Amino acid sequence: MNVRFSRKWFVGGVASLTAAAAFAFAPVAVKADETFPERRISIVVPFNAGGSADRMARAIASFLPNHLNDTPVSVVNRPGGSGALGHSWFLQQPDDGHTLMVSPVHPYMVSNIIRGQGDFTLDDFTFINGQWQDYYVLLVNKNQPFQTAEELLDFIKDNPGEASAATIVGDGGHLLTLIMMEELGLPADAVNFVTYDGGGPMRTALAGNQVTFSVIAARGSDVIRDDVRALALFRTEAADDWEAPLINDILAQYEVEIPIIPADLRTLVAHASLRDNHPERLETITNAYKEMLESKDFQRFIGNSAIGGDWLGPEETAKRLKSYNEIFARYADVLTQ
Repeated sequence: MNVRFSRKWFVGGVASLTAAAAFAFAPVAVKADETFPERRISIVVPFNAGGSADRMARAIASFLPNHLNDTPVSVVNRPGGSGALGHSWFLQQPDDGHTLMVSPVHPYMVSNIIRGQGDFTLDDFTFINGQWQDYYVLLVNKNQPFQTAEELLDFIKDNPGEASAATIVGDGGHLLTLIMMEELGLPADAVNFVTYDGGGPMRTALAGNQVTFSVIAARGSDVIRDDVRALALFRTEAADDWEAPLINDILAQYEVEIPIIPADLRTLVAHASLRDNHPERLETITNAYKEMLESKDFQRFIGNSAIGGDWLGPEETAKRLKSYNEIFARYADVLTQ
C-alpha cells in the first residue's frame, strides 16, 4: 500500500503530551482546596447519548458524588464533527475543575487534530486516566446472510457499492476498513459508508439491520450482542468476550495483511490549565475518582453493566496515547484523502 507519512503533527503533539504528563503528575506537595467543589460538576461527552463514552460518563456521574463530598455530577452531551464540536466546547468552559470530559481520546481527538477539525491540540487537555480500553471487531446483524468474513469480503468485491458500513468518520474502525479495502485492491466507494455521530446510533443501526456491517469497538458493543454476529477480531490473539477468527488470519487467504490498531481509549479529561492554575483541585478530583474506581460498589456495578473500570493513571495513559498516535499518524493521508 502506498501510504505517505504525516509526522509534523505527531512529533510535536505526542512529544508535548508526554512532557506534559511527566510534569503534571510528578510528586509535588499540593495543599487541598477546602472550598472545592463549590457547585455541581458537569461531565462533557462529545457524542450522542447511548454510546460507550456516554455510558461510562453516566456511571461516573452516579458514583463520583459518594467520593467528592456528595457534590452532584451531571452529563452534558455535545455531539458533532466526530467529537470535534464537543472537544472545542469543553475548552470554552471555565477551567476551574467544575467541568470535566469523558472522551475516547484515541482515536477521536487524535483524528480531529490530524484532519484539522477543531482549533485545539493535545496540549490543551490533561488526561487523568484511560478507564476503558477496547479493540475492534467486524460485526454484522444476525439476519445478514454472511456467516464468515470471507463471504462478506467476496460479496463486496463482486458487488461494489451494495454493502453498507456504519461508521464514525475518522475513527479507527473507519480507518481499518479503508486500509483493508485498499490492500484488497478495492476503491473506497466499493462500500457505502453510512456515517453517525456516536457509537450509540451506530449500534442501533447494526441491531436494526439498517446497515450490512461495521468495524466497531468490541466491548462497547456488548449491549447489542444478541442482535449481531462477529466475523473477525482486529487483534493479534483470541479474546474472551467475542469469538471469531483474527482478521489477519482471514486476510492471509487474500495474501494481504493490515496493521492492528487498538480501539477506543475512553479517558477522563480535564483542562490543561487546571493543572497549572489549580493543581490542588486536580489532585482532589483525581484522588476521588481513583477511590471511586476501586470501590466495591463501582466494581460491582461495572461488572453487571459491561463498562470498563481500569486505573491506568496519567503516566500510563499518556504512554498508551503516544504509542497509538504513532500508529494512527502513519495513516493520516488515508483519512484525509
